[in-house]
Amino acid sequence: MTVSENAIGVPQNRADQVRARRLRRSRQIERPERIRTKRARKQGQPRRRYDVALGAERGAEMQLRVVPAGFVGTRSLSFVLIAFSILSLFQFMEAERYKVDFPEIEGAGLLSTAQVRSLAQVEGQSVFFLDPVEIENRLEEAAEVKASRVSFKWPNGVNIQLEERPPVAAWDDGGRIWWLSDDGIAYIKHGERNDLVRITSEAGALDLSRGDLAPAIDPIVLQGAAQLQDQLPAVTSWNYDKSRGLGFVDAQGRQVYFGDGSMVAQKAETYLAIAAKLDSEQIHATVIDVANYDAPYYSLEY
Repeated sequence: MTVSENAIGVPQNRADQVRARRLRRSRQIERPERIRTKRARKQGQPRRRYDVALGAERGAEMQLRVVPAGFVGTRSLSFVLIAFSILSLFQFMEAERYKVDFPEIEGAGLLSTAQVRSLAQVEGQSVFFLDPVEIENRLEEAAEVKASRVSFKWPNGVNIQLEERPPVAAWDDGGRIWWLSDDGIAYIKHGERNDLVRITSEAGALDLSRGDLAPAIDPIVLQGAAQLQDQLPAVTSWNYDKSRGLGFVDAQGRQVYFGDGSMVAQKAETYLAIAAKLDSEQIHATVIDVANYDAPYYSLEY
């Protein structure tokens, strides 16, 4: 090879040619840069269009777009199903088959059936909307009712069991008669009865200002009156004085006082002993007071 050939890069021998050929084979080919293209936006379903022709004299037409039909979302479908279920359930519970006609009433003696029905307020109501505790509370607001129990029977039956407060005394409070139970609760009289202890007082002896379910008088007074009636069965009517308690006027016209109703059995015996002594000695007393069991006395004057 000449100097000029070596200067222009021509291989000098066969070994140089082989190396040059290997060099060409091992040359790395760079990948061309990826050409990024913009993605075409997904086009929605084309809306329908209606062309409405107007009158020829107007010389125009109006285009109306239509909302795509036939597509209901899952939320909308769930809402429809829930609303339908609630409506069906409400219609089921309001069916005539489940509405109460007349309740069964047990234990009513003082109150009439009509009065119990008026207090219960269940007629015409669906059994699904009735609360037994609420009904019992309404019934027990009556002074005559001590306790009540309400139960349901399928499909529209209501059973009411009452425990009433039986009266033990008929109390004439200044001209108005009240019946009183043994716990001192007062309520209006229901008819006529001859088995009650009769007590008369001035108006205001009964405390009726605290409500229908509060005792109008101390129950001890009523218990004492009942025991006195057993001890002195000949007495037909008792009187009550706020300061001196229970009493009566005996056959000799003497006013007898027994106090608040405690220890009436002993007081009754003491009264009978004093009365017998006065009768035997022909002493015309006007008052016999045994309210204080330890210091009884009689008086010739009021």
